[in-house]
Amino acid sequence: MKTLLFFLRWSVFLSYVISFWYYLSYFKEKRDQSARLVRVGLLGAVIIHSVYLVLLGVKLTHLPVGDVYQVLTTFSWLSVLVYFILEKRLQELTMGVFFIPIVLALHGISSVFIDVDKPLAEVLTDIFFEVHVAIMISAYAAFAISFITSVMYILLAREMQSKKLGIFFERLPSLELIDRLSNQAVNIGLLVVTVGILMGLYLGLDVWEGSWAWDPKLLAVAISWFIYIVHYLTRKTIGWQGRRAALVSVIGFNWLLFSFIIVNLFFSKFHNFQ
Repeated sequence: MKTLLFFLRWSVFLSYVISFWYYLSYFKEKRDQSARLVRVGLLGAVIIHSVYLVLLGVKLTHLPVGDVYQVLTTFSWLSVLVYFILEKRLQELTMGVFFIPIVLALHGISSVFIDVDKPLAEVLTDIFFEVHVAIMISAYAAFAISFITSVMYILLAREMQSKKLGIFFERLPSLELIDRLSNQAVNIGLLVVTVGILMGLYLGLDVWEGSWAWDPKLLAVAISWFIYIVHYLTRKTIGWQGRRAALVSVIGFNWLLFSFIIVNLFFSKFHNFQ
């Protein structure tokens, strides 16, 4: 099983590399043949990744959310699944060239450092913990979509402002559509992450003792939540749209990744479940 999982996780990585190549070809040429390769490539990657996660869960005897590296590959899979559904609904393939590199990076980190023989942390025996992590991952997937669309907005707006229209103007959808997608993703992510945080606080009262509320990881999550609250309130109260909202989304997701990986691994005492 261990050898099979090793083979599968790197097959997942390779399938995303191939998928990115197809997206890049489509972004450059926008041909019907490239579009078919994009759809087949991403579907194949999702299927291989799904098989890997199922077998990983069997090996671990629990959902693959036991540590940072398990969560990274699970988060990557869920993000791709959300993106795949969004892409089919919108019939818009240009976002993949921005999105897949993030998936590659996160799953790649997981593939290098994951330990399938790591013993199960006691807290993972609680199904509510797994639900809490699943909720948080779902919120992060929504924020990832907002981040990608925000980057697209900034690139397209900069090109249009320079009055030197090039590949972004030719390939990307309208600024209005990109802005709407980004804002809707933040709305969904903010609602879901609020539920996840409240559930995590409830679980923390039973799992941890001492001054766990001041753990760096929890403080980092609170900062992430505050950034996205600012994104929501500034849009609703003072009319921040477009580039300003996109910049807040980019800042929020970069902080989220920092807190999720760096703070969780090197600073958190309570929340890393080692």
